[in-house]
Amino acid sequence: MKFNIGDKVKFMDQEGQGTITRIISPSTVGVTIDDFELPYSITDLIKVEAPASAAERLFYEGTSIYGNAGKDKPDERKKKPASGQPEEVRGYRQSDLQPDLPEILPSIETEEERDERITPLRRGFTGKNPQPEGIYIGLLPLDQQFMLRGPIELYVINYTPHTLLYSLATRGAEAFYGADFASVPPYSKILVESIGREDLGLWSEGVLQGFFYQDKTSSWLLPFSKEYKLRNQQIGTAENYILPVFMRERTLLVPMCCLEEHQKEVLSVQSRIKGMQAEQETGKVSVPDAQNPLRPYMIDKNVAEVDLHVEKLLETRMELKNASPEDYLAKQLSVFETCLNQALSRRLSKIIFIHGVGNGILKHEIEKKLKNYESLHFMDASFLKYGRGAIEVWLDTSK
Repeated sequence: MKFNIGDKVKFMDQEGQGTITRIISPSTVGVTIDDFELPYSITDLIKVEAPASAAERLFYEGTSIYGNAGKDKPDERKKKPASGQPEEVRGYRQSDLQPDLPEILPSIETEEERDERITPLRRGFTGKNPQPEGIYIGLLPLDQQFMLRGPIELYVINYTPHTLLYSLATRGAEAFYGADFASVPPYSKILVESIGREDLGLWSEGVLQGFFYQDKTSSWLLPFSKEYKLRNQQIGTAENYILPVFMRERTLLVPMCCLEEHQKEVLSVQSRIKGMQAEQETGKVSVPDAQNPLRPYMIDKNVAEVDLHVEKLLETRMELKNASPEDYLAKQLSVFETCLNQALSRRLSKIIFIHGVGNGILKHEIEKKLKNYESLHFMDASFLKYGRGAIEVWLDTSK
């Protein structure tokens, strides 16, 4: 809910009401009560006006004046019940037992679609030591001048091109307590809570779980789960609050999932699955080689297939950002030479390089380099399978 200066508000966990006299941050406002102004999180306040959300309607259903729960409208008290229906059932009016759900449900959907806690990340992508793409927990002091005092905002930061669905729980003395769950669009952050310094201990330990969603992707990422622990020394050291490339304020970052490392784990799992499938088909036990760069490209025991399209080679969107065509070509040729040398050293019988059609420069450079090798011969790969976009390299395993 959006609050403005001058709004009358009530409190979720105490009696009385006050007036908003200052907007401190998107999540915190100053409320004046009896000439004293105190900071409050907007999640602890209710605006004194006609109920706007479904939750408020359910809470104040059957009231004539917002803030006076339980007082019926005069007209409603005079209404006669329909024939055969009792006016009251165990103290409830018939209207209380049959709320107007068709009007409430659309309001609930609207509230869920519009989550005002979500804001886009800064898209400057500058800095000497940029943070890798991934998921972070961020602690942002509201007072950027004196960062070791005053409230702190806790964010879940999605610095990836995927939509994140997450759940956050804090650790107590004997159990975990669910704190929040939501979905966060790509390159966005969500405000979980504005925390007073005296309550930081309640949030110092916990676990973040999540999984990624994208409409179209070459490989489906696995869910992740990681525990975190914030120490007093870490929170109380000003140097730990840095200016990330994706934030406009100094923030204490807690890395929860590095996208590059997570993608490597996915490739490893996929490779193990392929190995198990091969074992079932051939009856032979395969020994995985974690140091083999060709492992993601193996399509048979002695055959590899390497796709050299640029979008297949970039591990993150940040890599080669604003690069020239020469930079892309250098990246493609580097992968080509690495894979070819690995295929030779591991005595593969064949390796296929998918170069695409394009302007023919990559194919020309690949053929020029292949002519420097004696223990191989090459030709265009199957037209039916690859069109004119691949080269098939046969390796002489006897040399």
